[in-house]
Amino acid sequence: MERILSKDEIAELLSAVKDGTLDAELESSDEDYSPEPRAVSSFSLVQSKGQATMRLANFDILLDGFARNLSFSLSNRLQRAVSVLRESISSMEYETLIHECSNHELYGILSLDPLKKNGLLIFDSSISFAQVEIMLGGVAEHSGDLPQRGMTTIETNILKEVIRESCLELNKAFSPIEALESDLVRVESNPRLVTIVPADTEMMVAAFRVKINEISGLLRLVIPYSSLDPIREKLKSELGASGPGGQWRSHLAHEVEDMDVAVSAQLAQITLNVREILDLRVGDILQLDCSVDQPVSVMVEGKGKFSGLAGLRDGKKAVRVLERLHRRR
Repeated sequence: MERILSKDEIAELLSAVKDGTLDAELESSDEDYSPEPRAVSSFSLVQSKGQATMRLANFDILLDGFARNLSFSLSNRLQRAVSVLRESISSMEYETLIHECSNHELYGILSLDPLKKNGLLIFDSSISFAQVEIMLGGVAEHSGDLPQRGMTTIETNILKEVIRESCLELNKAFSPIEALESDLVRVESNPRLVTIVPADTEMMVAAFRVKINEISGLLRLVIPYSSLDPIREKLKSELGASGPGGQWRSHLAHEVEDMDVAVSAQLAQITLNVREILDLRVGDILQLDCSVDQPVSVMVEGKGKFSGLAGLRDGKKAVRVLERLHRRR
């Protein structure tokens, strides 16, 4: 504790300052004082947005599956080669997102049961008008041929089925970790009418590049981060790196089980030269070196996997599987 000056000492000090024998200003050290302003880094005690995209490990696997499914769905509907590729996963406040997407975008508001709150599918005007043009029989080749305006009610109604199909593809993508039942609530072209969460809500924004012929645009899948929190642990455990094979093991195994393969039953085979094939006529009989009741080979993608007996069931040809063929791979 510093010593307290007496009355006489204070008087002497004031007199010295008044006479000029003592400088009233304290000298400052160049090391302790900097005339340049110092930058201050802001930090939110509520949320760390810089790490928002890292909170959902392996979520990119689901998004890539959604993009792949949507490519097939749009290609079948439009009878065009359509590619959908994921570009980025980012985080932003809802108000900032809507302000950024205010250039005649089309908004599909989605329910995400059993996840809380709704989500959005946001189509750029270029790919929205391209789809309408193609479905009405037109030819959409270049972005310059498309109108630069908001969509009419009739045009938005045409795209409702496209968005509903997108919901089905989203459900398929989520099926490895969650039985999602997303569906279209309504379609809006006016961003002022799109309010699904408070303005400061943190949103996961997945951007996909959609290319139809020479026309390209963005499709954004928007989901509140609070809605995705319940599946965070499932993403780690069910799509994570557990055991040999890494994070893709269980996901690829699930996809392989759903693949369609060609299965055929082969009774016998013969060898003919080109001349004999050219000489074949209707009614010709090809002699096979086997009996009618001989076991047939059940072929999977051209490879013999089982043996069986050919017969009839309910008036249709059928094959009864007898045993698995143990062949070296």
